[in-house]
Amino acid sequence: MKKLILSLLLLNMCIFRCYADEYSTDGDYTINLSCIKAPVYSLKIPKTIDVVNVDTVLSFSLKGDIYADQVLKVVFDETTTLSCGQQSVTVYINQDKDTWTAQELSDTYQNSSITISHTELTAGVWSGRLNVLISLQGE
Repeated sequence: MKKLILSLLLLNMCIFRCYADEYSTDGDYTINLSCIKAPVYSLKIPKTIDVVNVDTVLSFSLKGDIYADQVLKVVFDETTTLSCGQQSVTVYINQDKDTWTAQELSDTYQNSSITISHTELTAGVWSGRLNVLISLQGE
């Protein structure tokens, strides 16, 4: 890590030295400032959720700093299946919000949720998977 930081500092020194102007007279001068900051985002989504109830709320949190012309999309499957041996039950996912703009995100986590619904389950060990697609897109 120290080598990486040192390399970056040396590279910056070389770049600034290459693009520096030399001034030898009094006067007012303008220095252009610039910054390129990549968009960042983070989500907290549970790895496992108990769906013993007919309706279950899955809560997740997200934060970010993205470009003004981008949106963060978090899209869960609309349906999936729970299985127990030879039995299977269709599970429905209700997601009210799946897109967040730069103005809606901040540097602190905000909560969101989906509702997972299915018919009453019989006794047994039921399991299934729910996929989520996370993407940063231009508007």
